[in-house]
Amino acid sequence: MFNKALFKQSAKAHFTKWLAITVATCMIVAMIIFVLGNIQISGISESLKSVFFSANEEAVIKENAIDSYDLYLSSVEIEHNLSSLSSGRQTLGDDEENFKALWDTVTTHYENELENFEETNGREATEEEKEGIRQQLAPGLIEYFSSIGLDASALGFGSENTTDFLVCFMRAYDGNSLKYKDSASSQEFFTNAKPILTDAYISYVYLQGYALGERQENTTEELCQATAQMATLLAQTAMASYSADEEYAISAYQTEAQEYVNEMMASMASYIAPEGYTEEEIAQFTISVKVISNSAISTYQLWIDEGLEAGSARDEATKSISDQIPDDVLETLSDLGNMDLSGLIVGEMFYKIVGILLPMVFVITTANGLLAGQVDSGSMAYVLSTPTKRRTVTFTQMIYLISSIFVMFALITICSVSALAIVGQTFGITFSEILLFNLGAFVTAFAIAGFCFMCSAIFNRSKYSMGLGGGLSIFFLVCTILGIFGSNAMPQAMRISAMNIFNYMSIISLFDTGAILSGGLGYLWKLAILLTAGIVCFIVGIFRFEKKDLPL
Repeated sequence: MFNKALFKQSAKAHFTKWLAITVATCMIVAMIIFVLGNIQISGISESLKSVFFSANEEAVIKENAIDSYDLYLSSVEIEHNLSSLSSGRQTLGDDEENFKALWDTVTTHYENELENFEETNGREATEEEKEGIRQQLAPGLIEYFSSIGLDASALGFGSENTTDFLVCFMRAYDGNSLKYKDSASSQEFFTNAKPILTDAYISYVYLQGYALGERQENTTEELCQATAQMATLLAQTAMASYSADEEYAISAYQTEAQEYVNEMMASMASYIAPEGYTEEEIAQFTISVKVISNSAISTYQLWIDEGLEAGSARDEATKSISDQIPDDVLETLSDLGNMDLSGLIVGEMFYKIVGILLPMVFVITTANGLLAGQVDSGSMAYVLSTPTKRRTVTFTQMIYLISSIFVMFALITICSVSALAIVGQTFGITFSEILLFNLGAFVTAFAIAGFCFMCSAIFNRSKYSMGLGGGLSIFFLVCTILGIFGSNAMPQAMRISAMNIFNYMSIISLFDTGAILSGGLGYLWKLAILLTAGIVCFIVGIFRFEKKDLPL
């Protein structure tokens, strides 16, 4: 079945061509890896990503600064209201009856729940058990208020999450037994109620600050606690800054609110700085956070002063660069930022085009010369005039063609892996991916070799063998080149979707570099098809050559 002398003859005849193509392909892949490794092409897409990341981070910093600014002024406002109520300078007016009903209803229900627990269990509830009672009681109280027509938000000073505030209120009220109906006057009641309401408000601020920390990306327990503590400190500082001796105007506290928030945001910079920042980079980031915070608050307050309502003013002040770019342009830039340039160049451009083109030239010319070329030139008559059988000839030539391709890609693999080891995995391609690229390229070349070998076995004329085997192989390559412009590997701004049809006209498309880069296993069944096609073509070629008439 195998003729050693014939194998050596074929190897000698095609060695120069094989060596030139192997060296050229190795040099090209090494140069590509060295160039990409040195210029770090992935930095281009990373820069685009960084633009949008920085813009989004800036928007988050602006939002937090404005939230903190509003919290400071709201805390001053609450302190003013509580102080004015307890001093008699201010009354609730028409809201007094509603507030009285809310206070007494909440406190009575809470005390009743604690008494029921004590009667049932024969002991007082622990702090943990009391917290459970508060959490369970608050939603039911809100439903009850709604059923009797009471506005529950009045007790929470307009807070959005009344359930949370009720929990905080019951926590602060615990053990006080203060009832509105038992007070001689509203001034007396608010003098006694002020510490309770203040504690409830501060507790509520802490709870909301912690929840804000939980909503941050890559949040940690440390960040949540830091956010909650900062919010609490801000509210306490704001309430302490209130002066009852001066005529009250919220605008008088805006400057100090802005200054305090700027400093607070700067102190939080180390918690929100990107991972891996050095001390020097964190210091620079801290300054940037302070500048961004100051700019956002100034812009926000300016819009408020111009008569814009708070929500709209906030939207204007927190706009990022991505909010100002048209959607179609933003989508294009985002697509470019997410594009894997190294994967496109190494995977698609080299291994599916250049890495196949040169070996394909070797395969087409060699496969033709192994059978059809020798029949056409008459040298096959000399070979078959010896005791060598046709099947031995075809089997030996097949082994040479396959082994020459295998050794070629083995050397290309060694060269590409060595180059990657020298430059390091700095441009997005890993060792496993480069190995799979070489495997896929070999299997693709194997399938093309099988087809060209079959054509060489079928035809007795080189022009027919080259025309069909070589022509169709080149056609597949051209379709692959055109298909790249319609594939997902190409960024959307450059993609021509209609050209994706060419990918369905080429067997090279079964070499799915995109699936390899994505980490899935979808490329395996496609390579299996190529491998099977190559094997079938080689078998057909062997049997066809054995049965056909030769012009000897």
